[in-house]
Amino acid sequence: MEQLATIIPMSDTSRQIAAEDLSPTALPDAFLKSDVAAAAAKFHFPCYDELPSVELYRDQVIAYIESVLAPLDACAEGPWLTPSMVNNYVKQRLLPAPVKKLYGSEQIARLLVICVFKQFLSMEAIARMFSIQLMTYPVEVAFDYIANELNHAVSDAFSVDGTRHEDSARVVTRESVLVRSAAEAFASKAFLMSYLSYCGYDAAESDGKRH
Repeated sequence: MEQLATIIPMSDTSRQIAAEDLSPTALPDAFLKSDVAAAAAKFHFPCYDELPSVELYRDQVIAYIESVLAPLDACAEGPWLTPSMVNNYVKQRLLPAPVKKLYGSEQIARLLVICVFKQFLSMEAIARMFSIQLMTYPVEVAFDYIANELNHAVSDAFSVDGTRHEDSARVVTRESVLVRSAAEAFASKAFLMSYLSYCGYDAAESDGKRH
């Protein structure tokens, strides 16, 4: 039998390739049946009526948003929200300023949307989407459509049986296409980052930093 050539590292400073590096990768079906995917599939983005019924202080808002987005932590590069982020969003006029340090439903709704959309959009793009929303739909209507499409997109991405949801908009408009596209982009990133985490991406990254 012909002997296979030795695998040569990409550079002199690369670590030696080990046998486990050449082992089969995790197949998508196995991932979708894993605890990682099952946790992600439980993601639920609240509709407007499900948001806290009382005004919250900033730290309470951050804790609430982190609890909502926790099933998709693999998607976030760093914390979902910090006090300095909240302050910056107010300064950038993406978020109405708190009244007596308290944040209401509309502010919490905007922060949730910002935290999701900033994973793949610039702040300028998010600001444009907010401007379009203000000109076309009330906050409650727009937020509920975003919630529906995000929940459907994430559910579809992590579906074991290949279930796919139709657009929940009664009439397809420019605005509905923008929201649906954004929801699908977020779900795709959530799936990719969760899959990478399942395949050991986090461990490999940590190992690389040690070297």
